Amino acid sequence: MADYRELFIQAISQIWTAGDGRLKKILDQVANAHPLGDEVRFHKEARTLRGTIPWLSGEDLYSGARRSMIVAAKSRKSRQAYYGNSNSYLARSFLDAVLMGQTDVGSYVVTAYVPPDEIFTERKVPAGSTAPLSGNHSGREIAKGLVEVLQTTREAVDHFATTGSSHGFIENVSAGLCYEITQAVRDLVRNSDGAEVSVEMHLAADLFDPPSIDRHELTFTPTDYPILEKAGNLLAATARPQNVTVVGTVTLLNRPTPGSPGVVRLDVLSGTPAKKMRVRLKVEDYDIAVDAHRDNLALKVSGRQEIEGRYYWLYEPTQVELVAFERVDEAARSEEEFLPIFDSEGE
Repeated sequence: MADYRELFIQAISQIWTAGDGRLKKILDQVANAHPLGDEVRFHKEARTLRGTIPWLSGEDLYSGARRSMIVAAKSRKSRQAYYGNSNSYLARSFLDAVLMGQTDVGSYVVTAYVPPDEIFTERKVPAGSTAPLSGNHSGREIAKGLVEVLQTTREAVDHFATTGSSHGFIENVSAGLCYEITQAVRDLVRNSDGAEVSVEMHLAADLFDPPSIDRHELTFTPTDYPILEKAGNLLAATARPQNVTVVGTVTLLNRPTPGSPGVVRLDVLSGTPAKKMRVRLKVEDYDIAVDAHRDNLALKVSGRQEIEGRYYWLYEPTQVELVAFERVDEAARSEEEFLPIFDSEGE
């Protein structure tokens, strides 16, 4: 019938107005449904015949795509410089629900389809129990997380290329940068003329209007490879506990009551790539830190360095002593054996 659309809209509107919650949920799912889900495309350029790619480059492409999807899921639960086996249940259950599509002719593309409305939990929910209110993430949220992580990676690489400072790598951990995503993007650009990741999320603003597409594209090139390698080395090294000897200025003093242990913050001058370091000190050592702050002296302290979220901590501090600023270089040289082994540009 010529007026089919108008009649159909009237019918759906009446159902929506008169229907119960169950019917409204069905209509809402239909309105927002996409045949396969949100689309994530990993595109790698290679100088070969159309629709082909060198075998090893193809393996790198699939590896980069898989690693990127895993990071997208893991980063929803927490942001870490180095994940290792952390957050694995969430990542595994997410990958189990993602579909892989065919490549395109004329280029080589790995396509992933993410179910936008499916819910993934951070830990296994026992049979018969209700899923927890917290720790749930939708496929759409994870797809958006992939965009955030890749945008952060792109910005961190650009910052280093402009400034030569690796400080931004650590600062961007809280925004999603991690060792694993540097490895994923390195796989994408290795032996290529460039790589691109695009994410298309299909959004329905209205029940009767066609869905709009929220599209994001992130491009990386082979020139990014050495920067990603540097970032990966730094993030992996700082994520693992290390014994370091730090020299720095005391910029924050905090303890709950006089005569009790307290926490100090150091602006690091040498001994670690960290810019700032928090240290929980015993009473007598805290008093030494107070002296350093009051008398404009540096503080030298040894301990086990760990990163938690976006903050560095020095645990089990020992050998807490005051250092005159003219002796800072000498103190740093005497402790070089404690420094982590990677090129950090002194950042």
